[in-house]
Amino acid sequence: MRRPSPPRASAFAPAGITNFFSVSFGRDGKSLVGATGGGYILSEGVTSEVTFLKGEGDAVIIVDGDRGYDARTTRRAIELVLALAKRPTRLEVTQTSKVPVGYGFGASAASALSAVIASAAALGVRDSKEALATLAHAAEIAEKTGVGTVSVIYALAGAVAVTAPGPPGTAALLKVRSPRGTRIVTASVAPYDKRLTLSSERAMRKTNSLGDEALARFLQDPTLDNLGAQGERFSRALGLETAEVRKLEAAAKRAGAAHASQNMIGYAVHAVADEDSCRGVAAALRRTAPSARVDVFRLGSTVAGLVSGRRRALSAT
Repeated sequence: MRRPSPPRASAFAPAGITNFFSVSFGRDGKSLVGATGGGYILSEGVTSEVTFLKGEGDAVIIVDGDRGYDARTTRRAIELVLALAKRPTRLEVTQTSKVPVGYGFGASAASALSAVIASAAALGVRDSKEALATLAHAAEIAEKTGVGTVSVIYALAGAVAVTAPGPPGTAALLKVRSPRGTRIVTASVAPYDKRLTLSSERAMRKTNSLGDEALARFLQDPTLDNLGAQGERFSRALGLETAEVRKLEAAAKRAGAAHASQNMIGYAVHAVADEDSCRGVAAALRRTAPSARVDVFRLGSTVAGLVSGRRRALSAT
C-alpha cells in the first residue's frame, strides 16, 4: 500500500530593486512602519517549497542548497505562520533564488513572502494573502532587512512607486507605465548589511530628506524616465556609492542605458535599458568589473502567489 505524500506547497515572490526611498516611523518615533519610494519589480525572484517533517522542532531552511545560511527573516516569518496554525509541527523550507542575495534586490522580502504563502498552504492556514503578506512585512522590519518591499511585491509587478507608507493593504501604490521591451541590467559587486543604515539615526535623517524630495519630484512627472532620473539623483546625494559603483554607472550610460544608479541598499548597480541596448550595456558592465555578477531582467508581470507545475502565480487565499 502506498503511503500518502507529506503535505507540501510551493510559492513564488518576485524580487524588487529600490532606487530611492524614505523610511517612516510610528508615533513613538522609533518603531519602523514602512517606506515610500520607487523602483522596479523584476521577472525573477525566490521560490519556496515547504514540506512537513516528522516530529517537532525548528524549521529547516535551505537557501540555494545551503543548510547553514542565516535566513533569519524567513525563519521569523515562518514562526508567525506557525503561531497562526496553533499546532506543533516541523517544516523544511527549500528556497531557490534567481537574484543575488544581499545586494539590494529585495531577496529577503521575496524569501519571507514566498515562504509564508507556501507554509500557510501546507499547514491549511486560510488567512487572506494580505494578512499573510503582513507577516512577512513584520518579519522584515523586526530583522531590519527591509521596510517596504513586501507591501509592493505581494500586489503589483513592473515599475512602481509607494506614495504612502504602511504594511500590505495600507501602503498606497502607483504603477508606472513602462514600454514592453524595458530591461533592467544589473551588476552586483558586494553585499551590504542594511542594518548599518536602518540602525543609524543620522543616516536615516539624511535618507529621509533625500527620499522625500525624490518622491515629490517624481510625482510631478510620474513616468519611467523620471523614476530613473530621481533614482540617479538620490543615489549620488546619499553618498554610499563606491568608486567601482560610480564606474559601473558611467559605463552603463555610455553603452546606451537611459539611467543607472545604485541598488538601495547594496553595492550593486541597476541600469534601465531597452531590448536593443541591454546586451551592450551588460557587456560594458562585464568589461568594467569582470568579477561582478551581471544579469539582465525583464520587468515582472507576476505577483507573489502559490505555484502549480511550471511557475504560475495563483491566489494565496
